[in-house]
Formats: sequence, structure tokens, C-alpha cells
Amino acid sequence: RRTINRGKLVRLGQYMSERAHAAAPDVDAERVRREDEEDDDLMERLERRRGADSTRMSEIYFEFARVASEEQLERFEQYKRSKLPRAAMRKLMQDVVGSSTERCAIILSSLAKSYVGELVETAREAATKAGEEGPLQPRHLRAAQRAAQRNGIVPQSAIHKRRLFWRTNSGA
Repeated sequence: RRTINRGKLVRLGQYMSERAHAAAPDVDAERVRREDEEDDDLMERLERRRGADSTRMSEIYFEFARVASEEQLERFEQYKRSKLPRAAMRKLMQDVVGSSTERCAIILSSLAKSYVGELVETAREAATKAGEEGPLQPRHLRAAQRAAQRNGIVPQSAIHKRRLFWRTNSGA
């Protein structure tokens, strides 16, 4: 039977811990790289599937590019390049629904991206109407969120629903 010196065991634990911490960024970078490759592959398959529709979409895009301002084109390009992390969407779906798949995460992230785009568009319109220029402020986004709730775009949960009257325990 072989005995291990306690000091060697502690040093081995420290070494393994350091190795794990050093490897963690590599694992995260690898996961992000893999997700990016999957996204690129998915986009290539979608482009191939679209076929004839892509010519119509390119006509619409060129028409938009012709009439849009430079600022609008920049915003649109940033919108096209942006994406929400699928891992976070998967975790959110798991927390809310109780189960999650890769396809559900993709769908949820595209819906969330669309919703954020709507909020930003509404906030930009409100800021322009108010005669304000420059970057959007948090108040613009909060106003857009309230407008979306008023218009029924965002359902209000029963927990956060505002009530006109409420009961208090007055002892009577």
C-alpha cells in the first residue's frame, strides 16, 4: 500500500486548480467559436434554401438602401450583425419553461432580437418626435417598453400587472 504525502496532495490540488482556471477561457473561447461556426453554417443553409426568394429580397434591400439615410443604413447593418448568445437563451428557456432544445434557443434568440429591434425603432421615433438627436437614452427605451405594453405587444404577467385598487389588512 502506497501513502501520499499531504503536502504533495495539496500541491497537486493547487496545480490542478490553476490548470482548470487557465483552461476555462480556452473552453469558453472554443464554445463561442463553435457556436459562431454553427451560426455561419445555418446561415449558409438558409441562403441556399431561399433560392428564388433571395432575388426578391435583394431587390427590396437595394430599394431600402436607395431611400434610407446613411444613419439608417449603419443601424441596419449593425442589426444584421448583432446576435444574442444562444447559451443564455437556452438557459432562460430552461428556467422559464423547464426544457430547452437548440432549435428553441435559436427561435427565442431571433424573437428577442426582433423585439429589441422594435423597441429601438419605437424609441428612435419618439426621440425624433421630441426633437432629440444623438444616441438613445434609457428613458427612450423605457417609454418604448411602456408603449409596447399599452399596445398589447408585450403581455403583462399577473405578478407585475398594475391594479387600480388593492386590499389592505386594516384589521376590520
